Amino acid sequence: MNTRDLDYFIKLVELKNFSQVAQAFHVTQPTITFALKRLESQYNQTLISRDHSRQQLIVTEAGQKLYQHALVITHELALIEAELTAPETIAFGLPPIIGNYYFPTIVQTLANTGIMSQLATKEAGSADLLASLQSGEIDVALLGSSGPLVSPDLHVTRLASFPFTLVMSPDYHLSKSKGVHLEAVGQTPFILLNEGFVHEKAFDWFAATESVSPNILYRTSDVSLVKRMVQQHLGLGFLAQLAVTPEDHLVTVPLIAPDQPHFEISVVYRRNQVLSPVAQNLVAHLEHLTQGE
Repeated sequence: MNTRDLDYFIKLVELKNFSQVAQAFHVTQPTITFALKRLESQYNQTLISRDHSRQQLIVTEAGQKLYQHALVITHELALIEAELTAPETIAFGLPPIIGNYYFPTIVQTLANTGIMSQLATKEAGSADLLASLQSGEIDVALLGSSGPLVSPDLHVTRLASFPFTLVMSPDYHLSKSKGVHLEAVGQTPFILLNEGFVHEKAFDWFAATESVSPNILYRTSDVSLVKRMVQQHLGLGFLAQLAVTPEDHLVTVPLIAPDQPHFEISVVYRRNQVLSPVAQNLVAHLEHLTQGE
């Protein structure tokens, strides 16, 4: 099979116009026509029919089936090309909270092995990095999740777990509490992390569990901004406990709720990926961190 025929076919199903597909690939229209004929001959099926009365193309049932399989095939071929042509570096995903507050605790171990110089780091929220990992844009990632990360196409090893907490100034009236229910804060405003961070999902869990509608003042992707706004008495924060340090001069108070989610840190890579020796070395050293638990 000419895999280029699949590329043409996918675009033809999506655009339903031979001329537009030819323009998209900078080829002649007969090239697209012959590609379709080769596929129909190979499978002995009509994949696309022409409705001359309406001057439009109709994708047959067989064509729809081939389209779905073609999407998977071309995606896997792209992953193969990316892995085989990748340089001897590791495309490494690192979310801001993990990068700022957890990674420094293990960086010396990695530096001693010489791995640090081979990391090409991409920083983004865990949800965005998960998508990049699954698409093949990155090789290995340290990801945060609100509970165990489970996916049939991923190899996941949990490294650490931290509770989610309310973050407040020392003079807030609940700052000396050993634990509070979310409803206890009433309409005190919240400064929260936005989409792309697992904190949003965890916060929604607490709100749904207690059937409350928190007053959300502001959302941001900047963890430092969340803490600065809390320091300025503009509201409460909601962060994994590891993201708040003594230098912040803030108080973390646990939330009271049974079976609540935790901020879990895991090293993750695709199951169908053949890791380079450098990436294998990185994963081995990261997974070794769990042996002391």
